[in-house]
This record gives sequence, structure tokens and C-alpha cells, in this order.
Amino acid sequence: MFRISLLLLGFVSTAILSCAPATSQLSPKRLRVSALEAAREARTMAVSWDERATLEYLEGEGITPEGYILPGTGSWRFIYGAPGRAEELVVTVTPIGLERTTRPERPVPGLAAPGASLPAEWLDSPAALERVRAEGADALLREREVSVSLLLLPTRPAEWTVRIAAGGEAREWRVDAQSGAVRELVK
Repeated sequence: MFRISLLLLGFVSTAILSCAPATSQLSPKRLRVSALEAAREARTMAVSWDERATLEYLEGEGITPEGYILPGTGSWRFIYGAPGRAEELVVTVTPIGLERTTRPERPVPGLAAPGASLPAEWLDSPAALERVRAEGADALLREREVSVSLLLLPTRPAEWTVRIAAGGEAREWRVDAQSGAVRELVK
């Protein structure tokens, strides 16, 4: 019996140690997360908070030029409301975790109507970045030190606000979250 236990312990130790190099060599790009991928995880938490939860808007910080977040460099924040609730739920998604918190209800930023929520289907973050890349953002997105943030608002129609800063220049675009139509905002 003792011999079998030692053999089993040896097998388990070898299995665990053989897995360590594989996970430590996992590329951050394999852990990248788009807005739609993160939305699926956030929705699960929102429904557990309140079955009637609706996504009011979402924010993305530390976004790659391709439209993803990577471990340690970005996050997606989903803000949910529910009828009869005085607070809103904020779900923060990163490639390695989820965080849930509530806060007093705040108005949706921008020109969205009070109580507005996002449609069930919308353009994913990589597609939004691809659209602005085609409309003049390519040079900025290729800069070594680039900062990209995204905001998806329930305007009519729902639209992404894409902010890109690089090389002392900052520009902003709006992307229709349904059709993909783009317009640059001039400041």
C-alpha cells in the first residue's frame, strides 16, 4: 500500500511539474480578450446580480491597436442597470480575472438618453479599430507608444468612441456599432 502511494505521489508530482513550463511559456496574445468575448463573461455576473440587468455602456482602457486587452495592460468595464435598483453594477474584465462591484447610479456619459441601454448585438472592438484604421488612424496605431481607449454608448444608433493618442497627437472617431460607418471628430 505504501509503495502504491509513493508511486501515485511520484506520478502526480511529475504531471504537475511537466505542466509548469507549458503555462509559463503561454503567449500573452493567446490570452487577449475582445469586448464581445468579455461581454459574455460580464453578462453571467450581471444576471446573477439581477435577472433584468441591461448593459448601459462599456469602457475599454489599455486596448491594443488590434482591439484587444492583454494580461496586465488593459480592462473592459461593463456598466449594468436594472429596473427598481438605485445602484448599478460594474463588472471589470481582464484576461485573468473578473471583478464585480456596485455603485450609486450615474448618468450614462455623452448624449445617451436617460435609461438607454445597448442593443443585444454590436460591432466587436477589433472590427471598430479596423474601421478607424481604414479611415486615417493607421499611422497613429503603428506608433511605438500608442494609447487606445474605447467607449460604447447607447446613442441612437449605438456607437463606439475611439480615442487614440500617440507621438503628441490625439484623435477621436465615432463608429456606428451596427453598420460600422465611421466619422472622425475634429477638435
